[in-house]
Amino acid sequence: MDICWIDFDQLTVYEAGALVVTLLGYPDGNEDLRSRVHAALCACAIRATGENDPEWANAPQTLKPIYALRTETEINRSLRQLQRRLRDRMVAARMAYPFLHEVNFGKAPKLPPGVKRFSINAMSELVLQDVGQSDPENVETRVWRPSLPVIHLATAVHGFLHLAEGAPDPPSIGSLVCHREVIEYVVRNAEACEALVGKSQKLRVNPDRLIKFRLSGG
Repeated sequence: MDICWIDFDQLTVYEAGALVVTLLGYPDGNEDLRSRVHAALCACAIRATGENDPEWANAPQTLKPIYALRTETEINRSLRQLQRRLRDRMVAARMAYPFLHEVNFGKAPKLPPGVKRFSINAMSELVLQDVGQSDPENVETRVWRPSLPVIHLATAVHGFLHLAEGAPDPPSIGSLVCHREVIEYVVRNAEACEALVGKSQKLRVNPDRLIKFRLSGG
């Protein structure tokens, strides 16, 4: 059983947030790839903080040189596929939503227009345009199945991103990297969604395949 412990006594906020986002994008990635993506996200967080807070940028800070020494080229190369992968996770979360809703509330939500029954194939057809595909089987192969180890996390992140749609400063993936309260909110909700995934007979996801996310001491 894989458990990702989020320990703010051992990690800075941006390191913890970058870890969550890295695993969301690369649940089955090798450690070297994950390490490069994580370092690139941390470098981006440091640069963004410095640009938005000149006082912080001009004061002595404790940070790992590996983040500060990352070049623009290295960062762009490491994050080249991340946006697409995060898009795929949000699409998978949309597909999973009705099944988790059914477990949580005891009944399935209202069927979207054009959907006659809830199934992974039907949900794949519903999101075809979102991923630029024409074949539901491609959605299942390229989007749904790779998302399964973090489908609970994807659902939690998807819910967070839609909390304040239309707000002047809507939440973003960047919020998940840089704000402790957002990280804690998402991790707690991922744990709740994890339980729903395990109870869903229609999803047929092996709970042992899920990467568990836990707050240290929580």
